Amino acid sequence: MRNSTKSIAVALAALLLVSSAVAQQKISLTVAAGQPPRALASLALVSSLFIPEVDKRIKAAGLNVQIEWKEAYAGSLLKPIQMLDGIKDGLADIGFVPIVFYPDKLPLANMSFVVPFLTSDVVLMGRVMNRLYETLPAFSAEYERFNQIRIASSGVDSFELVTTFPVRRVEDLKGRKIGTGGAALAWLRGTGATPVQSNMMEAYNSMKTGVYDGYIIFASTFPGLKFPEAAPYVTKVGFGAQHPSVLTVNKDTWRKLPEPVRKIMLDVGAIWGIASDREYMDEGDAGYKSLPRFKAHLYELPRAEQVKWAKGMPNIAKEWAQTMDKQGLPGSKALAVLMAEARKAGAKPVRDWDRE
Repeated sequence: MRNSTKSIAVALAALLLVSSAVAQQKISLTVAAGQPPRALASLALVSSLFIPEVDKRIKAAGLNVQIEWKEAYAGSLLKPIQMLDGIKDGLADIGFVPIVFYPDKLPLANMSFVVPFLTSDVVLMGRVMNRLYETLPAFSAEYERFNQIRIASSGVDSFELVTTFPVRRVEDLKGRKIGTGGAALAWLRGTGATPVQSNMMEAYNSMKTGVYDGYIIFASTFPGLKFPEAAPYVTKVGFGAQHPSVLTVNKDTWRKLPEPVRKIMLDVGAIWGIASDREYMDEGDAGYKSLPRFKAHLYELPRAEQVKWAKGMPNIAKEWAQTMDKQGLPGSKALAVLMAEARKAGAKPVRDWDRE
């Protein structure tokens, strides 16, 4: 009788173990990015913070779910300019989307790029942009047109200028070819420079071989991508902190995820965004500290030259707002909210884009 009881207990335990294993939901998710994590602190934090924290919270919540993550970075699956459509088509489930390359497809998301010279404070810009997502539903809705849900956004430190020649005033750019991505090309209007559409994966070789004479980029990329080695003149123009990266998930994938997992991803996404913004404040400083290693020269553009640059271009913010309004999007409303929130947080814009 004792042996029989023991056998039943063992069989029951085995049955429960099998049932538990069968009940566990395994979910495979591919996370893709066109850039390498070594170049972008926010992307590195996708791997080191977002993914493990999602796993940790799933376990802590007692959910019988296991996510099997596949990480495909540095363009191994999708290049930067392929990210938006790649996630839309389900080539990856979650994407680190560089929205700067999609000013026409994601015009609202790119709003920070139409108010240059606003602030170099990444955390401040992050709060302001998140406020727009909270108050204006159209900001999140534009991702859904591309079969995606926005998980969170992240900023970067202030965009500046690296060149193969010294820049001391705006006039020094006349006749020069300057590369940058998407929406940032508008910052060259009125300078006499020729804007060249490019991306950070091309910039080093393009400057080294003379395809163009300079590149607009943020200092946190200097240690990893070595731009000052190819272009040893770094000018702090003060274009300002931007919000160029968004973590999105394919909408079909999103529908299949259990509701508690969705909530966890959104909660962790918010943490990732704030952590990224704070990290870039430090990473930007580290970028400038790396310049002696490249024997690069640093020059800070005087306020008078900043004003000349900012006022020499058309009012790109008002142009953008009017274009959005004509498309039925809240362009003027967004501009008013952004500038008001920025000033309230302490920003001192070089140009009052909303008051002209």
